[in-house]
Amino acid sequence: MSFTRPLLFSLALAIAGGGMSAPSWAATPAEVQKHLEDSAGTATIGNHTATLTPLRAFYRERGWKLAWNGDARATAERLLADIQVIAPAEGLNPDFYGVPAGLGDEIEHDILVSDALWRFARDLAIGRVSPTRTVGGMGPESRPVFDGTRALRDLAAGKDLGTALGNLQPSYAGYHRLKRALARYRDLVQAGGWSVIPEGPSIRLGMEDERVPAIRKRLIVTGELPADQDQGTQLDQTVVAAIRSFQHRHGIEADGTVGKATLAALNVSAESRLRQIMVNMERWRWMPRRLDPTHIAVNLPAAHLELVRNGEITLAMRVVVGDVRHQTPTMQTTMTSVVLNPTWTVPPSIATREILPKLRKEPNYLVNNNMQILDAFPEDPVKSQGLGIDWGKYSKFPWRIRQAPGADNALGQVKFNLSNNDDIYLHDTPKRQYFGRIFRALSHGCVRLERPVALAQALVPADYVSKVEGLIADSDTKTLRLERPLTVYLMYMTAWAEEDGTIQFRDDLYGHDGRLEAALKRERPSTAQMAQDHPRGTL
Repeated sequence: MSFTRPLLFSLALAIAGGGMSAPSWAATPAEVQKHLEDSAGTATIGNHTATLTPLRAFYRERGWKLAWNGDARATAERLLADIQVIAPAEGLNPDFYGVPAGLGDEIEHDILVSDALWRFARDLAIGRVSPTRTVGGMGPESRPVFDGTRALRDLAAGKDLGTALGNLQPSYAGYHRLKRALARYRDLVQAGGWSVIPEGPSIRLGMEDERVPAIRKRLIVTGELPADQDQGTQLDQTVVAAIRSFQHRHGIEADGTVGKATLAALNVSAESRLRQIMVNMERWRWMPRRLDPTHIAVNLPAAHLELVRNGEITLAMRVVVGDVRHQTPTMQTTMTSVVLNPTWTVPPSIATREILPKLRKEPNYLVNNNMQILDAFPEDPVKSQGLGIDWGKYSKFPWRIRQAPGADNALGQVKFNLSNNDDIYLHDTPKRQYFGRIFRALSHGCVRLERPVALAQALVPADYVSKVEGLIADSDTKTLRLERPLTVYLMYMTAWAEEDGTIQFRDDLYGHDGRLEAALKRERPSTAQMAQDHPRGTL
């Protein structure tokens, strides 16, 4: 990491370090140790709360000597000022890492400096917010390990902030592309963003509309339209091409028409897009330090899957993900086997909410859909098919149902087993028409695949690659174990940048962005929360 200190460095220095004055007394190691160990997990100094638990190892390693007194006070001022420069570029709020001038005695001020530096290093390395599913994370266990003692040791040894923290930030190209996008959108915000385009009927190629000049200006700001195309009330071919480009990078059907969805996306403010980039940078900070060389990544808001081998995308396809009521959870999991011609055991919720009402109207529903009741009527094949039962007296489906393999099986011809407690897996579907839609949040939570046979052929042992289609044609259920478990990442990214710098945005499908944005604005988490966030790592 490198950065250029701006001309306003002196102002940042005054804000962050406060021009710390020389101490009037010298604390002994015993006093420092007593201050750190006699207190609880936190120490309140003025209106600042320092988290002591992760700092104790650092001071213990130093023999309980202060880190930022004497000649090192200038180093502390420089580091705190540098945070004010670096934090915004990383999508972090610099206000969380300031140390007011004159706050606390010598020991307390030293602790505050260490606390601010530790927090910034931690937040840059693994994120500020716990990566729970409610904010689009894959769980704390997927978070990288953070060694805060080492980070503080490097800074106290005289390393500049960029050098000391350079290895802490995510190394992914996706993170650094978003970082460049963040700088671009911050410039757009500072330049005034763009104006809201009034509501109205759809505008198509060749139509005249008084809103077209505003649409032209809006597209010029974000680079879809050349700057010399700012005049004219007609939606001509040049503007239509720019609209298609805009629609493509916002996950809207690229028809060149300014309809309701396109207008809504055009009117999302520059400030909102800036915040959207920031929350997705936070999600990159939660990611493991390295992805497995061979893995599957599914981006839920984009409804898109990629198979990656040694850093190269070898297969990509559209997918269908859970609707808003049946959200596909984010997770890091493993695929262990592929099932050809799978059976489908109907989840109890679907049996009660969907199949039971249909049986009341259509007693032959189970027969017509190749389904059978399990266990309840072993000696009565008629009732096991749902016939002769008074379904009106049941408010909850009382038994299990299984659908046999076949063309109408809800899982299609291929199922990919994943290790998780949510009964989530990847699978084929007979409803192929869904893959022609732009909006594909239509499932009950599992991920449906556009090209399941191709994925199976890419994953099964080599001896079976040429046999997959024949085994499917045989109609018998067959499970093929993978040679080794394959890591699967179900991710939630609503903003990302392509290799050429094109920035993609998607709607906040499940509301995770909104919750994460709110969490990032809140004050720093408690010591207990941070301990919960680090089940495997060092605070």
